[in-house]
Amino acid sequence: MDSFSEKTYVKIEAEPIPSTSTNDINAVQRNRKRKQRREDLSFKPYILRVKKIKTTDLKLSSNALEDLDNLISNVYQMYCSDLKRLTSLTKNKTLSAKDVETATKLCIPGKRKDNAMKFGRDCVNFQI
Repeated sequence: MDSFSEKTYVKIEAEPIPSTSTNDINAVQRNRKRKQRREDLSFKPYILRVKKIKTTDLKLSSNALEDLDNLISNVYQMYCSDLKRLTSLTKNKTLSAKDVETATKLCIPGKRKDNAMKFGRDCVNFQI
């Protein structure tokens, strides 16, 4: 009967106050948050900017804008894959103008290739 007469006390611990600093979060959680926020690569604002500069009276439908965005994304991915392969073969961490020309030869066919390479050389050699 002694056990019933004794009073039992329950210790209630206060919950810790959450910190607002990012130092408490480890690096893996921080990288996960960054990856979740990243959106798909889109060239739509740049397409509209160039269209506005070149031809102001031209109108683009949303389907045409989407098709242009997909086209540029595909070319960009082709360049990236070719440049990645070239850097792994040459074992250099930096890209040279010759590497970009080689990737252009591999990605773009025919007369467009020659015009693209000429324009690229002019951009590299351009001095302000």
